Amino acid sequence: MIVDIGLLILKPHELYRAQGFPVGYIIDRTANGTPLTTSAAVRMVGNSVSPPPLRALAEANLDPTTLPLAVAA
Repeated sequence: MIVDIGLLILKPHELYRAQGFPVGYIIDRTANGTPLTTSAAVRMVGNSVSPPPLRALAEANLDPTTLPLAVAA
């Protein structure tokens, strides 16, 4: 006898939002336009670095002073 345990499976866009990615973040295709399957999108969110912790690390470790732009030769 199989009993449904009511497991809620989150959609890829819900997983990306939970990790802090912006609403407009593109998650349905790759950089070259190839469509992603749902399982591929879920796998990619598992391998991603979410923006809020990355920003916090960058702000904590980078010098806040700005350097003047240099012209390349």
